[in-house]
Amino acid sequence: MIDDGPPIKFVALWGMFALLMLFGQAQLISHGANISLSYQVEQSAEPALMAALD
Repeated sequence: MIDDGPPIKFVALWGMFALLMLFGQAQLISHGANISLSYQVEQSAEPALMAALD
């Protein structure tokens, strides 16, 4: 019963990574970066960054 799921350290590490990535994305947005999700990409004159966590 002890091996029912992933190790708690892995879950905690992955959660911290996800929170840091979301914080970084929020910082990019607040500094005026044009970020779009993978399904929102349209051909435009200016470049757009892709959001990796969607």
